[in-house]
Amino acid sequence: MTGSRAERRSAGSETVLDVLLRWTWIRRRTPARDIADFDGGQPLRVVGFTQSIGGKARVSVGKGKQIARLRQGYLRLAVGEPPVWKDARGGRSATLQAPFGLKPAGGKVRLAPKFERYELVTGAGTYDLAVPKKDGELVRHVLGGGERTR
Repeated sequence: MTGSRAERRSAGSETVLDVLLRWTWIRRRTPARDIADFDGGQPLRVVGFTQSIGGKARVSVGKGKQIARLRQGYLRLAVGEPPVWKDARGGRSATLQAPFGLKPAGGKVRLAPKFERYELVTGAGTYDLAVPKKDGELVRHVLGGGERTR
């Protein structure tokens, strides 16, 4: 990553301070502003969850059975650079390869009601991805529109 500009959090990637500011009626970023900033060259960081990007992390559930664990991390989006997934813990990362396609996947994200699921189709395979509902428009703009690829 050349990283000429520092990335900033997207509108859906809220911290405790962002919630407090919202409660005091101080304006926050909007998804529309995120899209405009992205198109203007601002790299963005979108928090999310995945089981499959960067390889599956398995956890034992007893009697020799293992299941894929949902991992938290973020997706770095920048114009002219491939999207990069980085885990919040463990140092696992993956650069996603074009072309991209994004399909809504039904179902809820366990313990994260303000997130929505997607099936991310890339040049290297198909992955699951869950992002905040506020960031859905941005992620669809960058990765999804079928005819529109970055």
